[in-house]
Amino acid sequence: MAAGLKRAERFERILQKLQIHGVVSVVELGEELQTSTVTIRKDLSFLEAQGRLSRVVGGAVLNQGSGDKKDMLYVSQRKNEGLKRAVAQKAAQFVESGDSLVVTSGMTPYLTLCCAESAGNLKIVTDSLMIAEEFCRRPDYQVIILGGEIDGKDYFVHGRDAVRQAEYYMADKAIVTMDGVDADRGLTTLRMEGVNTLRSILLRARKRILVADSSKIGLESHCFVEDISCVDVLVTNWTEDPEKQEALKRIAAHGVRIVYSDD
Repeated sequence: MAAGLKRAERFERILQKLQIHGVVSVVELGEELQTSTVTIRKDLSFLEAQGRLSRVVGGAVLNQGSGDKKDMLYVSQRKNEGLKRAVAQKAAQFVESGDSLVVTSGMTPYLTLCCAESAGNLKIVTDSLMIAEEFCRRPDYQVIILGGEIDGKDYFVHGRDAVRQAEYYMADKAIVTMDGVDADRGLTTLRMEGVNTLRSILLRARKRILVADSSKIGLESHCFVEDISCVDVLVTNWTEDPEKQEALKRIAAHGVRIVYSDD
């Protein structure tokens, strides 16, 4: 039996599986090693810091292997990953047991759900295939994925069907991310295909929580989504950059509550 394995023993088992398969799953490791997914995530984060593996959505891969495309999802989004993780850890405090959530695709919303694993009995509506795949395994979660056309690059759902289905649901909270966050230019995204879905999601929540690392503040991306005033809470990182500080002040002037990951 694997129950009671010490940390060093878990590390050895994880690395052995990586050598054989090239990729490991958080859920499968938790079942095999008979420990919580929270503990497994901490183990993977420690091994990543040691340079032994690379974290990807739902698990980890060997550093030296390119891996299957599906296993490498979100690797392209790992720029500023430390900032994203800090934001996610803070944003997770807004997720409470019994919440109904609508969650957009993206690294930071995904990490927010990972950090909120102590919250039980969640109802999650999402346009993200990876969020759906990862969290549908929890027996106390109800996970609904929007239907529509699949973006093969970033694995999210979009199109008229997705927009129409998003309008069916009303959630306690929306957890969304954007590529650009600015007081005057509003919320903007690189994903032209996902604009209408994002708008629907923002409209269908009682409390709208924007998770965006400090690199996004004061930027404008390609496609306009909504005015900044549609956001209730912005969770981001504290920054010493005077231009970003000014941008954050202007955002707050629109009635947005700003929560810093460092607080």
